Amino acid sequence: MNDSDSKLWLIMGIGIAVIAVMALSASLFFGFTSSDINISSDKSGLSDFSYNWKNKDGIMMNINGMIDTDSELSVDKPLIVNKTEKFREDGETIYIHSRNLVVNIFADGVLLHKTASNGVIDSIPGFDNYILVNVPGAGKKEIKLEIYRTKFSGGAGIGTFVSGPEKDVVKRLFFVSLFPTVSGVLFLAIGIALVIFGLFTRKKLESWLSSVFYGIFLVFIAMGMMFDTPSAHIIFSNIIYVESSQRIFLSAALPAFLLFIDTFFVTEHYLPVKILSAVSALCFLVVVILAMAGITTFIDIGLYYFILVVISGIVIVEELLVFMVKTHCSGTPRKRRDYVSVYIFIGCSLIDIIIYLGTPAGSNDLAFTCIGLYIVSGFTLVSRFNELLNMIKLGVQAGRIGKIAFTDANTGIGNVAAFKSEFDDLEFKKHNYRYIGIVQFDVNNLKVINDSKGHEAGDLLIKTAADIINKSFGTIGNCYRTGGDEFVAFFSGDHAPIEFEDAIIKFNRAIDKFNDNPDKPFDLRIAHGVAYYQNDKTENKTLKEIHKIADERMYNNKRALKARYARTPEEAIVR
Repeated sequence: MNDSDSKLWLIMGIGIAVIAVMALSASLFFGFTSSDINISSDKSGLSDFSYNWKNKDGIMMNINGMIDTDSELSVDKPLIVNKTEKFREDGETIYIHSRNLVVNIFADGVLLHKTASNGVIDSIPGFDNYILVNVPGAGKKEIKLEIYRTKFSGGAGIGTFVSGPEKDVVKRLFFVSLFPTVSGVLFLAIGIALVIFGLFTRKKLESWLSSVFYGIFLVFIAMGMMFDTPSAHIIFSNIIYVESSQRIFLSAALPAFLLFIDTFFVTEHYLPVKILSAVSALCFLVVVILAMAGITTFIDIGLYYFILVVISGIVIVEELLVFMVKTHCSGTPRKRRDYVSVYIFIGCSLIDIIIYLGTPAGSNDLAFTCIGLYIVSGFTLVSRFNELLNMIKLGVQAGRIGKIAFTDANTGIGNVAAFKSEFDDLEFKKHNYRYIGIVQFDVNNLKVINDSKGHEAGDLLIKTAADIINKSFGTIGNCYRTGGDEFVAFFSGDHAPIEFEDAIIKFNRAIDKFNDNPDKPFDLRIAHGVAYYQNDKTENKTLKEIHKIADERMYNNKRALKARYARTPEEAIVR
């Protein structure tokens, strides 16, 4: 194992260790403490309202954390509790966050809040219920709660139950919603920026699709996060609408993320990811159609989507790990960094899953997932920013020097300066491509034609060769004149070898058509040689080394053409 491999595995080891510690700490914290922040009425104006309740048997109990998980707590057999509480001023507010529970609130026998979903209470599926209700009048009030479970099979409980002046409750809601809301706004802005960047650079960057897919993924995640806040629930005051919207966006984010993985880490080993991308997209469309038809909802199939998300995470980690091991971690620094960032994101998401499953009434603000998204987004933005800077640099160069400086005056295609600029650019971002093809061309007998027919004929030979090369290969890449009788073509993409076969057929046909003309001024022979940079097989090689291979193959082809078509000893000489 070389130094680079050792550093990578060290980084991965540290990252996994950090994630493990975070997961353990989160599990311990959320497993053994209440999700409520300790509230001091002296400092915040709020009182913890979850203590000293009496059930129907007169037994004192606390209403927080898990609630009667052994009983069904159905609509016919609810948990009924009451307490007398003194309210300091008229219109004080009660705020409750519960999960998978229906909570109906009465004050002195008057119904203040009734949880309902489209008028069908007993069929409410699992949800987060955020209740904000004002208690009329000051003084002592008997508060009664009717609590029963929804049809969701997961754990149920009340995580937050406070009372106090409305302004203090609203302030608490603001701070509770602050992190997911700010994160959502940032992810929304970043996502839109990446989509615009991808579309703007679609003709310039091979990896533009990955920007678009990751941007769409962030937009969906952002919308899902913002709908998953107390503020959204209270503003819309419609549980089914908010929960459905949240799960629609989060469900739509899965195929977008899988497509990002598939286009950003371009290798031939990603068939499982491609299959999962198609399956998740198809599932999403099917559920949308079924929901529109009233057959099911995104809430009803939430558990199945959760399973699909877990399977997708396992497949992504397995595929990335297999590829890294197979290539002995020999990818570029940027590629290795991106692998690690995806691992961290998936690890952070798993931490939130542990918290959610382990503490039904606890925090569900996706804090660790947000951290993971910040890390992946940071690396993705750095990668795109570098590409953008390089594009700007090349654009400024072209603007300063002008098109003439990058164009061969005799043939109208790119010259040596343009070739070097493109070559350096491709070397910088070669890890974005599955294949980069380099074709070296050499026009035979330029000196012979110059000596026997004059320089005008020699110029015509070069122009004719350039025209055929550009018409054959200019449609799949860029062509340059790099010397008197030398040309180079670059092309890239997932199907570059297939595109080359089509281009070389067109190339040979054009030469044959020229030579079949009885009035041709000379015979046209163009030697060529091709070599490929392949992301997962030749990534240790520089493009200079790949170009050298193409040049050697061109000379082999040149010798064969000379031997086959030479009519004089001088024409048989390979220069």
